[in-house]
Amino acid sequence: MKAVANSTPLIYLAKASALHLLSSVYGEILIPEAVYREVVVAGLEKGYRDAELVKAAIEKGSIRVEKAHSKNVDRILKLVPMLHRGEAEVLALALYHRPCHVLLDDRIARLVARTLRLEVHGTLYVVIVAATKGFVTVKEALKVLDRLVASGFRIPVELYLEAKERIRKLKLLERT
Repeated sequence: MKAVANSTPLIYLAKASALHLLSSVYGEILIPEAVYREVVVAGLEKGYRDAELVKAAIEKGSIRVEKAHSKNVDRILKLVPMLHRGEAEVLALALYHRPCHVLLDDRIARLVARTLRLEVHGTLYVVIVAATKGFVTVKEALKVLDRLVASGFRIPVELYLEAKERIRKLKLLERT
């Protein structure tokens, strides 16, 4: 399955030393140019380690940068002007590559993606699926969740606890 990712999943999975989970869960990861500029170009200018990790994944071929059609991006921004350029490019690219998953954490961007009938997921989904499919152990997945929060990933406490509980239940399944 192909996924089009926005900045937040890339940044925080890299900060949590779990960027590799993207390519484990998805066969192909695409990002639009605006996301590349935000994560890699701006991140390297600021000396962010996560930017180096994302750049290395691009150079390795785990993540591919692709240009979104500007007409589609402009249409999306005209309809929903509060979206950031990167989010609009993610949505335009996902519409072009449909069927695919869209990785977004922003509430409004996720709502727009659902309105466009795109299958949208977030950073936590990647960690949960990676644990479910055995790409990481339950113990490592729980550590990734903790590292996400420790690195500044903003998430409601209820959602964090729900994600931990879903992963812990996998451990119970391993025992049976």
